[in-house]
Amino acid sequence: MNKSYFEQVYEKTHRSLIRYAIVHLDDPTDAEDALQNVYVDFYRRITQYGHLDILSPEAFLIKMLKREIIQNYRERERRRLHFVDEIKEDRIPEERFEDVVMDRALAEEILKNAKLLPKEMYRTFVLYYGYEMSVSEIAKQLDVSKEAVKSRLLRARNTLKQRMGEPGSNGGIRYE
Repeated sequence: MNKSYFEQVYEKTHRSLIRYAIVHLDDPTDAEDALQNVYVDFYRRITQYGHLDILSPEAFLIKMLKREIIQNYRERERRRLHFVDEIKEDRIPEERFEDVVMDRALAEEILKNAKLLPKEMYRTFVLYYGYEMSVSEIAKQLDVSKEAVKSRLLRARNTLKQRMGEPGSNGGIRYE
């Protein structure tokens, strides 16, 4: 494998491919990850089989990137469906909501309103209250600081209280 070939292809294609990935994936981080996977696969491919049969490296990489984007959407949908299954009302631990919610109707109202929160705030809220994960565990799982988790939880509770007509308060987060 001619390492300089890979470097030349990378330099010539990276700018256009990252733009393509960002346009087709709504999250820039997902776009960067997808493109990184493509370049790793491309490197492996040319290491194993050579590059003489590749007439247009950019077209070859775009085809690989399209497959990676499709895979990203499939995986995202699979995770979404799994997550939805996990948070159905009958699977959320009732004992945790007993501390926060006195009746099932209120729990359903809270979940309905929580689904309207921004994505990361909602995920944090469900992990904390639905799955009883600690602030530290959530921070590690989402790769954010503990302060970010605490802030999201506070904003989520305040937003939910405001939407539901309840005056704001701390809401009893158990900080570590």
